[in-house]
Amino acid sequence: MTEPTEVSTEEAAFEAASYQPHPILVVMGVSGSGKTTVGKALAERLDWPFEEGDDLHPVANIEKMHAETPLTDADRKPWLEKVAAWIDGWRRAGSAGVITCSALKRSYRDFLSRGRPEVWFVYLGGEQALIAARLAARKGHFMPPGLLASQMAALEAPSPEEPAITVDIASPTDGIVSRIVGDLALKQGQGAAASGTRKRGQRPTVPPDDRKLEHRHPSVAPSPCAEPDRPLPVEDYALIGDCTTAALVGRNGSIDWLCWPRFDSGACFAALLGTAQHGRWRLAPADPAARARRAYRDGTMILETVFETPEGEVALIDFMPLGQPNASVVRLVEGRSGKVTMRLDLQLRFDYGASVPWVTRLEDGSGLSAVAGPNAVALRTPIKLRGENLATVAEFTVARGGECIPFVLTYGPSHLPVPPALDWRAALQATETFWRGWCKQCTYEGAWKEPVQRSLLTLKALTYSPTGGIVAAPTTSLPEQIGGPRNWDYRYCWLRDATMTLIALMSAGYVEEARAWRDWLMRSAAGSPEQIQIMYGVAGERQLNEWQVPWLPGYQGSGPVRIGNAASNQMQLDVYGELLDALHQARNHGLAPAPSGWALQDSLIQHLEAIWEKPDEGIWEVRGGQRHFTYSKVMAWVALDRALLDAERFKLEAPVERWRALRDRMHATICERGFDRRRNTFTQSFGSEELDASLLLIPMVGFLSPDDPRVLGTVAAIERELVADGFVLRYRTQKGVDGLPPGEGAFLPCSFWLADNYTLQNRDAEARVLFERLLALRNDVGLLAEEYDPRLHRQVGNFPQAFSHLALVGTALNLHDIGPAQKRRHES
Repeated sequence: MTEPTEVSTEEAAFEAASYQPHPILVVMGVSGSGKTTVGKALAERLDWPFEEGDDLHPVANIEKMHAETPLTDADRKPWLEKVAAWIDGWRRAGSAGVITCSALKRSYRDFLSRGRPEVWFVYLGGEQALIAARLAARKGHFMPPGLLASQMAALEAPSPEEPAITVDIASPTDGIVSRIVGDLALKQGQGAAASGTRKRGQRPTVPPDDRKLEHRHPSVAPSPCAEPDRPLPVEDYALIGDCTTAALVGRNGSIDWLCWPRFDSGACFAALLGTAQHGRWRLAPADPAARARRAYRDGTMILETVFETPEGEVALIDFMPLGQPNASVVRLVEGRSGKVTMRLDLQLRFDYGASVPWVTRLEDGSGLSAVAGPNAVALRTPIKLRGENLATVAEFTVARGGECIPFVLTYGPSHLPVPPALDWRAALQATETFWRGWCKQCTYEGAWKEPVQRSLLTLKALTYSPTGGIVAAPTTSLPEQIGGPRNWDYRYCWLRDATMTLIALMSAGYVEEARAWRDWLMRSAAGSPEQIQIMYGVAGERQLNEWQVPWLPGYQGSGPVRIGNAASNQMQLDVYGELLDALHQARNHGLAPAPSGWALQDSLIQHLEAIWEKPDEGIWEVRGGQRHFTYSKVMAWVALDRALLDAERFKLEAPVERWRALRDRMHATICERGFDRRRNTFTQSFGSEELDASLLLIPMVGFLSPDDPRVLGTVAAIERELVADGFVLRYRTQKGVDGLPPGEGAFLPCSFWLADNYTLQNRDAEARVLFERLLALRNDVGLLAEEYDPRLHRQVGNFPQAFSHLALVGTALNLHDIGPAQKRRHES
């Protein structure tokens, strides 16, 4: 292995230890499992040599495979001997290595590992349907898909006594590689590695890649404890909520973000955007090496994190009860096995980490109260608490046998009496009953029921139940690029999401939520058409003044931290189309009487007639100046189109002929000025050469047919120019259209839109493969951020993002021909 001139701390530890003999990893799986991709990434991560083992097949074997003829044991014998010779060459040279091999059944693995203690097998497992879809979409592949069944039958899963690691191919490549490196270190035993020696017959050790481990997506992982003051990777958080606000709970047992009493209120835990000193509540084993696995209870927003230590196992159950007079976070520590020492560290900091509260003990001795200005909380627990460095701490032991220790943190205005104690047992039962009852209303029964239901549950948790408004995300200022300034406050409700939200809810059986959303839209948009905004507060507030928080350094140093959103004052023509399309869908589905809201729609159209030819800031809320964005003009056309459809179908009074003429003129203008004939593609704005992923919505809103040559050309251009590592960028930020420094991740809804276009073009195999890739980006509890950074293999942006989950639901529905793309297109 070549030694670099400069190495990181972890790399130095790797180089310093004498791990002899060096491990040799045999990555095995069927055709289509991603052996080569994983093998090369693993070799690159560890700086080891790589060999494609299937290239060692004799010519006669390759010809048989081309003819879809299964290979016999006799056919494979010379190939196995070549693989073994290659491994022995590495052994003689004292080198580690990674080699890939297809369909290694148990007897073949025994042959390769016999007398070779360096050999470890990596088994790439996965659903046959996913592998078949990958093969169907693969171009230039030498292995015919017809051999898949025979390969899967031959490739026996490893038994527990084999030196093997099993991983799920549905995870991102970086997550798979991190899982392999971490599990190899765990299986081999790190005690011997620490001493630099090993016993005779003991397997060689690979040091753990801790930095990469925190970026992966397995259900079991080391609890990230190495940097206790640093926020975790976004994907290491989970969401709990009570439909008025929400909290982010880290894999390490720390609540690093919570705003009380509403989504857009000041945060009392803001470590997510700074350090522990800006507020957090951590409950975790005292053992820093504890491993964690976590999951939501089925059909709920109740989170269970199970910590494993050498002494035992303990579960941390987190939830927020719904419908209570005072909002609470309930944390239950339950012994599962053995005896585990736990530590509590509570640092309350109101006003986004600025205000240290005054803490006193409750009169009944059941806990403490903390007050700062208008805010107050009470923490009740039977555990003895003590103050330490402006924090509340405790250490306690929980034993097996179902012992459960409660911690209940309850919010209330400081001028009122301390909130009464909550019956946590009854609250847990009621919360579980509510979520499971809500989940059972879902009418979707397709192939992707689990991710669809989890996305719908997330959307419900992001709903402000008193008004029906749905926030874009529960967070502010999580960066679109780590270290960059693209940090925005998303704790508001966007009109941009209106139609997609309405259709997703109605299509999944949630009519009441759809009606509440429609009513929120009507109330928020009511008033002068000239004053319509692109976003509003959860109750329809309009003053969302933006300011920066000087005392918060930002997520992992990504400043500034912004509160409020100045884009609320921008002009965006697309919101007229979104609003009128949403009201059109609501009217068609009987959410309100046909005449309801028509006067408002008529006034909006009259205003749009006067402004549609003006430039605007566009769907992406650019801050680099107004332009004639093509998608904005398309959505202005949608507004006219839907108003005309409603007027004609429901016999509503309207100047139909004038509207029809204007709609046709809009269409002609867009096709003339927004289309580049030389490149056969629509462009981001009139007269520009840049592309924009919003153009993928052109066939989905019914502006043109999916098989129109101009649409086909636009999709092809976006595939060429805006796709990075298989995912879609909104636009090329290097061009400066948004007035900000370049750099952001792939915007996840745009990638779902590309899958939707594949579906509309009958490219079903490609649609499914892309959809499965996007599903694999979800974290271990099924959540998605706004964007994905294909370079860092990390989720970025505010989290979890309603728009991403809405797009996920929409694509799943579209794959069943019942989604937003079909409904909006067929009705236009």
